[in-house]
Amino acid sequence: MNSNPEHNEKDYIEQKIKENNAQITRLLAENEELLRSAGFDPPAKNYALHENARIKFPSNYIRTKDFFVKKYKLQYFFKNPVVMSNVAYSLQMSDLYNFIVNRFKIFGSINTMVYKAATINCVCIIESLIGQALDDMHAHCKKCPHHDGCEYFFAKSQRFADKLDKIKKFDMLRLTDEEYQQIREAYRLRNHMHIYTAAKENELTSKTFDRDLYNGMISIMQQVTINLYRYMLPAAKRCYKEIREEQY
Repeated sequence: MNSNPEHNEKDYIEQKIKENNAQITRLLAENEELLRSAGFDPPAKNYALHENARIKFPSNYIRTKDFFVKKYKLQYFFKNPVVMSNVAYSLQMSDLYNFIVNRFKIFGSINTMVYKAATINCVCIIESLIGQALDDMHAHCKKCPHHDGCEYFFAKSQRFADKLDKIKKFDMLRLTDEEYQQIREAYRLRNHMHIYTAAKENELTSKTFDRDLYNGMISIMQQVTINLYRYMLPAAKRCYKEIREEQY
């Protein structure tokens, strides 16, 4: 008999969740059978209860917009409140995807599609944060008469992939080579989000999008935000070359 109270509590919680999940699965299946027996054919011909009678999403799982604004310091990145709100909403969407991939067993290619949508959402957030920081740096650098000859100057017309290469060259985000590569690879996949390009590269059957990629992008998204705030965002108000000399 295991006398470790923490271990016993963990075993109890795991068993209880398994029992609850089995019951939830049974009840959801029962609802669908009731609809079919009533002549509906969900999802083609469906029936929707009033909002108050629908399955309620667990409270406090999806964190609030204000939580994400503070956690990711979005007010320092985005002067436009609409853009700031949109990024916060995308972060909330990340919580929803997190719930889906950790609570539901989804089969086959649809499982890959869920991971694809979740990963692309992370990439879009990373792109918006880096893009805004670089735009602010660009606006500040343009005021300098020597900006054209400065190696740290980012032209606005550059592709994101080229900007990322330059960020890596000078290690402006202080990430590992593997993390830079993960961003680059996820961004490449994001650019192939259209159905016809996915078909060309066979991304769904090859399971390019999976839990490891998704979890990696969540971790990188958090690290990118911290490092942008520490190392690049100050360059919106000061010369990055001077800041870099002080940092090193």
